[in-house]
Amino acid sequence: MDRREAFHAAVIKFLSPEWSPAFPDDDTFEAEGKYLTIREVCELVKHDAEALPDETVGRLMEAMHGDRRLLELLGRWRTYATGSQCLLELPDDRVRTFRLKR
Repeated sequence: MDRREAFHAAVIKFLSPEWSPAFPDDDTFEAEGKYLTIREVCELVKHDAEALPDETVGRLMEAMHGDRRLLELLGRWRTYATGSQCLLELPDDRVRTFRLKR
């Protein structure tokens, strides 16, 4: 799959019950001939100014769980670059919360 398809797949994986903050980099996606983590997929599209498909925007908004700052950011610039910035922050927040609960 190409980098944009991989980004969409990464958003879906992050939302799935299979993704765990205990093992945030265990899930990989084949993109551009390599197996990449969610973080690495985000790096592939971090400069992509192409507009995100509505479906991907909707799933990202769902993943944000009402995070006003990220929702406003994505609302202003609905690009792969902005989407990747938002998705990069989400696992970090969940991992931090997971570690605090332990």
